[in-house]
Amino acid sequence: MTLSEKNTITECINKIKGAKSIKIGRAADLVWIAMKGIDGKDYALHMQTFFRFCNIEEVLITDMDKYQPISPMTETENFNWDVKGNNLFDKWCDDFNKNFSDNIVIKSIEINNFGDLKIKFSNSITLNVFVDTTSNDECWRFFVWHGKERHLVITGRGIQCREDNVSE
Repeated sequence: MTLSEKNTITECINKIKGAKSIKIGRAADLVWIAMKGIDGKDYALHMQTFFRFCNIEEVLITDMDKYQPISPMTETENFNWDVKGNNLFDKWCDDFNKNFSDNIVIKSIEINNFGDLKIKFSNSITLNVFVDTTSNDECWRFFVWHGKERHLVITGRGIQCREDNVSE
């Protein structure tokens, strides 16, 4: 990743520093985080890559937990992970959204030379998002929800494109 790309990413993503009303969820295997920026705009981060939420003591939840049943008694061979509320990730999101969503703020954001993203929240939770490919496949994207601004799309090759937002 070039210094120019890293600076572009940093400039775009820093718009969510201080963001509140943070909600986390998923649509199939795409994980989303919605938040209200201090500028009043609604922002979204979409992830289709490896990530983890952790605190200073432990890993709280990861991308792979979407594929884990809530109950260890569930037969994993017949487990339908895509049913909403059926997996560990969905349960964690429900708990997070009920208990923390309105009480936390994004304190800091870091980008490394590979496009990995680190977001620190005010409740000592950190989100690490990893670029997990060397291809042009999308890893994560950041955009204004329902806005006309272009999307910031990060791939294994850097900023692949800044797509126009599709009108809904």
